[in-house]
Amino acid sequence: MVNKYRKRYQFVFVDEYQDLNHGQYRLIKTLVPTDKKNRNICVIGDPDQLIYGFRGSDEKYFHDFIKDYPDAKMIKLTQNYRSTQTILDASYQVINAQEREVHRSRVYSTINGVKTIGVFETGSSKAEAVAVGKIIEELIGGMGFHYMDFGSISGQEQTTNKTFSDFAVLYRTAVQNRIFSEVFDSAGIPYQIVSKSNVFNIKGIKELISLLKTIEGSGCFADLERIVSITNRSVTRQAVEIFKDWSYKHRFTLSKALDNARKFPIKEMGSARQIRFNSFLDELLEMKKKIKELEVEKKILFLVKNTRLEETVNGHPKTKQMLIKLIDISRTFAFNTTDFFAMIALQSDTDTYEPEAEKVSLMTMHTAKGLEFPVVFLVGCENGYVPFQRSDLEMTDVDEERRLFYVSMTRARERLYLTFAKKRKIYGRTQTRTISPFIEEIEDRLKIQEKSISRKKKKKGPTQLKLF
Repeated sequence: MVNKYRKRYQFVFVDEYQDLNHGQYRLIKTLVPTDKKNRNICVIGDPDQLIYGFRGSDEKYFHDFIKDYPDAKMIKLTQNYRSTQTILDASYQVINAQEREVHRSRVYSTINGVKTIGVFETGSSKAEAVAVGKIIEELIGGMGFHYMDFGSISGQEQTTNKTFSDFAVLYRTAVQNRIFSEVFDSAGIPYQIVSKSNVFNIKGIKELISLLKTIEGSGCFADLERIVSITNRSVTRQAVEIFKDWSYKHRFTLSKALDNARKFPIKEMGSARQIRFNSFLDELLEMKKKIKELEVEKKILFLVKNTRLEETVNGHPKTKQMLIKLIDISRTFAFNTTDFFAMIALQSDTDTYEPEAEKVSLMTMHTAKGLEFPVVFLVGCENGYVPFQRSDLEMTDVDEERRLFYVSMTRARERLYLTFAKKRKIYGRTQTRTISPFIEEIEDRLKIQEKSISRKKKKKGPTQLKLF
């Protein structure tokens, strides 16, 4: 069996080699044994970009490559074609601050640009979001930002050739996007939250997917619990619990349990409750018959129209927006519902990014890996977020947090801004925050530090027309 796959995959290429976990490392060595002659393997990686330790990645596999394959040719890529030299200098100072490795390759760029990165201190998380919105406004040439009391960002040069898709706001934890979405909504700044859960796990969409999975025989009992309220309200939660207990007792899958419940009475349910539950099963069966020969897109549209999901879609603009996106995705699968479900299960946060959308991108630092933007804001640059501390009892891998911050900084091509708040509400309690130690490792000559957003007196004369 092993030889079969070695013959099939005679040339092996591995990208992001530093992210290998133990299982992947063993798989590669099985395909390309270290003692095999005429080995054809090429890997690309950078140990400074190892940010998935929580998934089992270990940089020792990267460093062991040359031991495993001592005749391999090593090529060091030292020119960066994305970022300005200022951004590279600042990020190098962060990644090299603790280890002080004299042998670490210094990456250079021939791209000239702004000679400093912006560091902004704000009073609160809301003020931080407002500051980011004001910078975006000024860099696109003005758009009538609603928070006019905050004035303009001092020291910022106006540039009018930027569009909303040129900006990305990166944060350490997903919960931080809430305040930015609220402020941007109020200001009329279009944005996309780059997150798998933002597409598939919002009200209405998750119930729709669960319903389709249940009808197609791919659902689980959690899917069943989710869909009862949108199909048959006469079925109570207690009835569902009785059905689940009965299914577990007989070791039925959901699909098998639904079939058997139509044939055999569930004694614990009682006759009245059984009748209502069977009515629910009949509804599912009828839907299954009607969508059987339809494409995935048409199945989704049918289920929305013939359940209470239509009320949810019409009552929630975000759900409606995500439904349109889901339908667009479904068109690529034609009649293949199985592959559609696999896509939902396997899709990463990054896969939901829409580069053609004329919107500011909001995403976690982990999601941003592999992407790049002309202007990047790293927000929440405070001790506790950067590096991230889950609890006082849990050890933080500061080295990995440093690498994550380094990767995030190098997502920026032209301009980089680091922002932090003096006070922030964490788990419902307002806490005093301090600047991230990573920022303090950047030389002052590379930073423009602003403690607040200055007010400017309104000047008489022509005014910028509002875009919104």
